[in-house]
Amino acid sequence: MRNQQVIKLFLVIILSITYIFSFSHFGALAYDSVINRSDEFAEGTTIGSVSVAGKTRNEAMKMVDEQLTDYLNETKITLKYKEKSEAFDLGLFHFDVENSVSKAKHGQANSVIVKLDTIEDVLISLSPSILDDIHLDEVQAAILNYAENLEPGNYEIRLDPYLTGTGSETTIAESVIESQFVENELDLFAGKSIEIPATSQFSLLKFVEDEIGAVSQGSLSKIATAIYDVILPTNFDIIERHISSELPAYASLGFEAKADIDLKNDLVFSNPNEFSYFIEFENKNDSLYVSLKGPEFLNKYVIISEDKETFKPKIIRQFNPMLGPTEIKVKVAGKEGQLIKIYREYRDEKGMVLKKELIAEDFYPPVHQVEVQGLIVKEGDSSTTIPNTDNGQVENQDGSSSSPNNSKDSSDPNSKTDLNNPDSSNDDELWGKENEIPK
Repeated sequence: MRNQQVIKLFLVIILSITYIFSFSHFGALAYDSVINRSDEFAEGTTIGSVSVAGKTRNEAMKMVDEQLTDYLNETKITLKYKEKSEAFDLGLFHFDVENSVSKAKHGQANSVIVKLDTIEDVLISLSPSILDDIHLDEVQAAILNYAENLEPGNYEIRLDPYLTGTGSETTIAESVIESQFVENELDLFAGKSIEIPATSQFSLLKFVEDEIGAVSQGSLSKIATAIYDVILPTNFDIIERHISSELPAYASLGFEAKADIDLKNDLVFSNPNEFSYFIEFENKNDSLYVSLKGPEFLNKYVIISEDKETFKPKIIRQFNPMLGPTEIKVKVAGKEGQLIKIYREYRDEKGMVLKKELIAEDFYPPVHQVEVQGLIVKEGDSSTTIPNTDNGQVENQDGSSSSPNNSKDSSDPNSKTDLNNPDSSNDDELWGKENEIPK
């Protein structure tokens, strides 16, 4: 009985010694492990775009600071309001790396703590009146969103969605095809509305092919001219445009656009804006009105005509012995040629000219007048002479120019043209002289 008590006591002492030894040894290891690991971030922990899993706070601060340097060097944020853009100054950001690391939660995605200075001056540079129509807090939150992740890149923030107004449509420009030029074919366009989507390209020939069908060249050119007229006072880019050899009666100088399906003469332009515009056709008082509608532009686009020149036609004279000596008939009426340059001025809201660009330089060559005139036949002589006229310089049918006031005397045999004698002196001038070296 006594031996059993001794054995039990011995076992208790052994277990106690083992427990104390294990606690002191393994407890120290556990404590050391806990103490050392408490300064390292758990798996899945990120600060901005930086993964700091398994890193100490000091290591994490160094990594985030390096990422911040890359972000500031490689990031560009652009604010865009209608057709105007402005680069955002990254110096308006104030990053707090130390608090971002110290307050980061283990195993979670954490944003970088960053504050933003006032952005009112940046917005005013886009438009002096924008502060009255925009949700400022929402814009600041959108800008901060591109900073809290420290992800380098090029970002564009459109301000139009943050406006308090609805941005209703307005009539930008209007053109009219007068009633005397309206044909039945133009009724095919009445009531139509053509959408020019944001950042897209428009082709008149493709639209006609898809939506209208067969249209004559004359009617198509009138539509092209009206559309060209309404898109000129915009920032639309003219890609393809043609004009006729003579200015049509329905078009103003510098504002014609010719379209022809057979010749593939198209009117093509693009809308560079972030919103759609609409070209609408409406019949009013027997005239066809063409209008461009959409959000109002920020800038003003003024069309200016400059450097207009005119070119007088020449007189091309033909001779017909069937007419009387002083009889003159106009076969083709002459018409002056014209040249004009069309410029587009970009003006801001205050009216200051931002830039001026040449849009077109239209030239219509003169139409030379063709006159048919009789010949003078001397009595008792078969020779004829070219009658003197009061006209200025003329261009003969063979293309040479002459001035009647400076011509040789009609009594000079060299100035006569013998219509009945093929061996007259004019033959030498036509066929050349003997032993003449060919040119």
